[in-house]
Amino acid sequence: MSAPAIDAKERAISRTSQILSSKLVAIAYWLIPPLLCLAVYRRGLMAWFQADDFAWLGLRLQVSDWQSLIRVMFAPMAQGTIRPWSERAFFLGLQSLFGSEALPFRICVFLTQFANLTLVAAITRRITGSRAAGLWAAIFWEVNVGIALVMVWTSAYNQVLCGFFLLGAFWFLLRYIDTGQRRDCAWQWVFFLMGFGALEINVVYPALAALYACLFARSYLRSTLPLFLPSILFTVADRMVAPSQTGGAYALHFDGALPQTFVRYCFRALMTGELPDWMKGGPDVTLASVLGLALIGFTIARAVRKDWLPVFCIGWFVIVLAPVLPLRDHVADYYVALPSIGLAILGSYALANAWRSATIWKAAAVVLAAAYLMVMVRGDRVATRWWYDRSKAVERMVLGVVRARQLHPAEGILLDGVDTNLFWAGVYDNPFHAFGVYGVYLTPGSERSIDKHPELANVLDFVLPSGPTLRGLNNNEIVVYRPGPKRLKAITSLYADTTAQQLSPEVPRRVDVGNPLLGYLLGPEWYSSEDGLRWMPKRATLRIGGPRSPSEKLYVRGYCPVQVLPDGPVPVRITVAGVQLPEITLRNCSFDLSLPLPAQAMGKEVLDVTVEAGRARKVGPHAVDFALRFGVFEIR
Repeated sequence: MSAPAIDAKERAISRTSQILSSKLVAIAYWLIPPLLCLAVYRRGLMAWFQADDFAWLGLRLQVSDWQSLIRVMFAPMAQGTIRPWSERAFFLGLQSLFGSEALPFRICVFLTQFANLTLVAAITRRITGSRAAGLWAAIFWEVNVGIALVMVWTSAYNQVLCGFFLLGAFWFLLRYIDTGQRRDCAWQWVFFLMGFGALEINVVYPALAALYACLFARSYLRSTLPLFLPSILFTVADRMVAPSQTGGAYALHFDGALPQTFVRYCFRALMTGELPDWMKGGPDVTLASVLGLALIGFTIARAVRKDWLPVFCIGWFVIVLAPVLPLRDHVADYYVALPSIGLAILGSYALANAWRSATIWKAAAVVLAAAYLMVMVRGDRVATRWWYDRSKAVERMVLGVVRARQLHPAEGILLDGVDTNLFWAGVYDNPFHAFGVYGVYLTPGSERSIDKHPELANVLDFVLPSGPTLRGLNNNEIVVYRPGPKRLKAITSLYADTTAQQLSPEVPRRVDVGNPLLGYLLGPEWYSSEDGLRWMPKRATLRIGGPRSPSEKLYVRGYCPVQVLPDGPVPVRITVAGVQLPEITLRNCSFDLSLPLPAQAMGKEVLDVTVEAGRARKVGPHAVDFALRFGVFEIR
């Protein structure tokens, strides 16, 4: 072979090698963030359901036809929220395909987050002009403390999906500015409008688009103004359907606490763990302070040079965080998941600039970046392990109860030894109902080992009183189980021989009429229990434990069918100890009443209660009367 031919062959091989090397580098560039995400949050991929997940898994029980499906998909739920894609369709769709297997849900979360990381890298690369900045932005964001819970708790998918729509809309805004093509503008609108079905924070996107256009593409600012109209309409509609919260974690506070809440979130975005009193200092607080000052200093320095990109990044953090600032009493790490995208882009841009500067700035940037990554990854792994372990404890308990129901189809199931974490993660949201299991309660006295959160629920609503427990054990109507480190353990005989001996046979002062184990306290008029509730005809009776002090009242919770209400308000008369209480008028389907007790009730261990409705509904071929559905009667 001649020398020219050999040279040509070598050049061809060299070009092929360069092309292959370039492709491998490009592939690695896009794969590094997802692979790092998988490495840091790998336990999150195998986590099970917990807490709010069971409320969404139970949605399928409410779907019987197309009409009920539409209602379930779009009716306001949970503080008036309407999130058809990230909650309703997500859980209903995957559950219809895979049942209650958690892995498909987790895979969907991770794949969506991988798409988000790709968008962050692409957006950062586009607006900074640096490939390295794009890669580091994705890395800085994925290890942020706000992402940890999102990657291990399925109900937090709304954050991941909202991020996808926000980032997708912004990416097409950038393309529209580059190309001027209406197609890119249309795709921006598609992503933006779809985002309303993921999370309410989507309303801030027009502000992000307008800020970017104002800083970098003034001629496109006018095109962002129509985006505000859907956000305004959605906000008005959301406020109309959302229940008014005057107290509790989700009450809105537009007061002097807003700046303090903002500062708390600034620290949460740059540190791990529960926020301590930052005025007292500490290593995490010191690092967060140094990082924050460094980012602010960099922003000021670039603004002096008319470089407004850091200003936009700070604006992203503030704008996306703004909707949660009024939630003064519900400061949560996952609320910084989407705002911290701005800080990640800012940090990566600062690192890229420092790398091209003097050695001292390069060294300072590397040290700060390394410290941030080390602290965040450590915190992420600890948080992921904690949430993973909790989900597995819930899995053992819930699936154990499902198996117990198969073994004991007619008995009530009592759980003993449930602690605070297991209760609020795996009992409070009634996970057993999602698996078709009813009649599960906690043993008497369990409330003493569970932290109280009255704004969420009354723990006693889940506890079987001592009298019915003792009676159920004596009549073989109850089985008792205790959650263990490996499985749910049957302890009925042990519990009956030890703890049950200390139970009082007294008539309970709280009567859940839908509980079959309390049926012996009801008169013969009541119908059978259905899904934890029980219908009464026009008149019904029951027995309940008497008051212990003159200040106690009778509390009644129940439901009046809509078929009765169209004829007007329904009068209800309740008689206690032979004395008729003031007549009640029901105007709403659900009711929660507080009634004074007569003086004759004091000193009596057991009270006879009579409930009589002014109207009933005829149902079925035999025209059976259905008046009211209960519910709970309680004296406290």
